[in-house]
Amino acid sequence: MGLVKKGKDLWFFEDLYTDATYGFKVSKVIVPETDTGFQKLMILETDRFGRVLILDGIVQLTEEDEGIYHEWIAHWPLFSLRKPAQHVLIIGGGDCGVAREVLRHKTVKRVTMVEIDRRVCDLTRQHMPSVCAGVYEDPRFKLIIGDGAEVIRQMKGKCDVIVIDSTDPIGPAQSLFNTDFYQSVYDALTDGGITIHQTGALILQPFEAPGSWRQIERSFDDVRVVQFANVSYMGGPFSLTAGSKGRGVFNNSERNALRAYKKAGFKTAWYSPRISAVPYPEFQKRLETDKYGEEIVMDIDLPAGSAPGAAQVADWATRTCEAIKMKAFGKPIYADAKLGDGSTLVQYVETSAINYRRYGRMAALNCFTCAALPVEDAIRTSVDFFKSGKARCWHLPRGSFADIKKIRRNTRIFEYNRVGSRTSPVFQPRLVDSAMVFSRAFPFFKEKGSEEFELVMDIYNCEYDKIASSPTVARWAGVEFPKMTGLKIIGKADAPDFGHAKKKTAGPSVVQLLKGGSNISHYSVNWLLLVVNVVVNREFDLEKAIRRTMKYFKGKYAVCWLLPRGNTGQLLKKVADNTFVFAVEGK
Repeated sequence: MGLVKKGKDLWFFEDLYTDATYGFKVSKVIVPETDTGFQKLMILETDRFGRVLILDGIVQLTEEDEGIYHEWIAHWPLFSLRKPAQHVLIIGGGDCGVAREVLRHKTVKRVTMVEIDRRVCDLTRQHMPSVCAGVYEDPRFKLIIGDGAEVIRQMKGKCDVIVIDSTDPIGPAQSLFNTDFYQSVYDALTDGGITIHQTGALILQPFEAPGSWRQIERSFDDVRVVQFANVSYMGGPFSLTAGSKGRGVFNNSERNALRAYKKAGFKTAWYSPRISAVPYPEFQKRLETDKYGEEIVMDIDLPAGSAPGAAQVADWATRTCEAIKMKAFGKPIYADAKLGDGSTLVQYVETSAINYRRYGRMAALNCFTCAALPVEDAIRTSVDFFKSGKARCWHLPRGSFADIKKIRRNTRIFEYNRVGSRTSPVFQPRLVDSAMVFSRAFPFFKEKGSEEFELVMDIYNCEYDKIASSPTVARWAGVEFPKMTGLKIIGKADAPDFGHAKKKTAGPSVVQLLKGGSNISHYSVNWLLLVVNVVVNREFDLEKAIRRTMKYFKGKYAVCWLLPRGNTGQLLKKVADNTFVFAVEGK
């Protein structure tokens, strides 16, 4: 909304969220909205908050309470160290509030700040001098105008603390929210060093901190989330996420902080080592969730002569929604009301989708959700509805930040028998190298007895602008992916954005019906994650499909499964042997 006239008064309303905002009365516009070449900057005068810095319609700091954020993000890591820091690197932070607080530590010999946008430095120094408060006159301070993601690669092993004081993962801050960047940060730290990063409002951005947690966890030896509150950051509890180089660094951080704070020789207005910064239990629970969602994939035998049409399958979808406690989103999508052999019906649900297709006397079902999935209820509902004796099942952890071996262990292949509601012994897929999968000798498509094949892809660290745009993802599903694979489409790609601004499901979903199958995908803009299911009854080039999809969305890493679907009469062990899981690194 930005600046809005209300009668004789001028108000500012923040643009960060699509379904919530807050505002304040403006007494004077100090710097009108200015395009810096990287972002739009504005500085306002208010009676309540003093001067306010705004970037791209989002409040960055106010003179009244900027000390809360700057003291916590600077002093929490510095006082937590086992020994005093000598070199501190700040990435972002052009207003110099972080640098001001870091320079209060007399043990610090050097502070390097890398800011991509010189105009932020110049305009805040001119119009908000109380924030930088002598930083530029301190000989220990060095400013570099440049991309922090590039500069940090030259600093291996040189920094005791790295503070990442960036905006949200859009615009100039995009390069700071991926695994490659976090690995560069880890490499730049000394042993026992700490990095800390702002990771958003825990209520209104509930999965930004968990997403960063998972990315940092892949590179750092230990991770902690710091919680505090700031008036000018809407949403109540606000988070910082810290990572350490070396295990046990955080074990004595509270004791270290109490001792170091006493010796520091200065007082703080907002930070204290005696104030608990432990996240609320609910937020801690979310942090400990190591996957984006889960999926149950089922092949079930249909009774002789059974060929369910769209109305009957839509009824199954409704009952499945009830069983898994999900609300349907929109009406079912299908190309053929008779649902002939290979045709698909898809029902979006509030956290993803469930779908059906038939091959001969086999019903191939998928049920994917980003919330907790009552797996047995989903299976029981399906076998009861279609009056089948059993279901052959693959239970997949989707968007897991675990390593590939753990993902393989957490993938379960089993049979569910309707009589007695019993499950068979559980098998795991075969873990293979991607080079084997991409070779011409790979036997997956040559396996006899499979009516259809499923490629499942979870692609991580994608580009925000790519996965946040419905037209972009629709073009991938409806034009680019068919071009990569030679698969024939039916109709146009359906790409709604569910608008879940407060959930990790924020982002579009896409259904592209195919001849003999479907391509269904979901996009999490908070986790920078793409999850894909392609089910077809014809062979295609796996390497081209996976690598070009990663390139299109600029994804850095992928976990993939290959499932042989519709294996009537085969032993479960044989099915498990022909189910594969593998990882693909981006080029």
